[in-house]
Amino acid sequence: MKKQLLLITCLVSGLIAKAQSTDNMKLVDSATLFSRFTGTLGRGTLLKTSNFHFYEINDKVDKASQKLANPQPVVKVYQDGKKFRIKIDGVEKLLQCNKIQEVIESNIDGDFKGWDGNSSFKLVNQQVWKQDAPTGTVFANLFRPLATIYLSSEGYKMMIQGLNEEPILVKKVQ
Repeated sequence: MKKQLLLITCLVSGLIAKAQSTDNMKLVDSATLFSRFTGTLGRGTLLKTSNFHFYEINDKVDKASQKLANPQPVVKVYQDGKKFRIKIDGVEKLLQCNKIQEVIESNIDGDFKGWDGNSSFKLVNQQVWKQDAPTGTVFANLFRPLATIYLSSEGYKMMIQGLNEEPILVKKVQ
């Protein structure tokens, strides 16, 4: 019984090590994060590298890795067919991610007070975006914060710099 358990443990460990290996993947990006990362790492986190590529984490992150020891770590992105995986210094697990192709960065025009589930956001680039789904109420008091809007698999999402909130779904107002 002990030999069988040891054999199973060795096989599982080997499979995990093989799943974490990058030997058969193509390195497509290697850089530091563009700015200091101060939030928590998890599914839906958007990362911008110093060479201006964006990646959205779509994998679970263990609690021990949610806060990064180095706020500006080196990240390496690998491609395996159509799938992308990201290795972040200080995070043991190779994480699944999406490379984000469509990104808009602009500032909110004027004071930003938060959202209430039905809010509109005018940007300094003259675009107007509106919440696409009610997500509760968030209060803020920021002046011209950076808004990052990107196309994810769920639709357009918006993140506001200075808030430690999940991105919200938005749609462009014509």
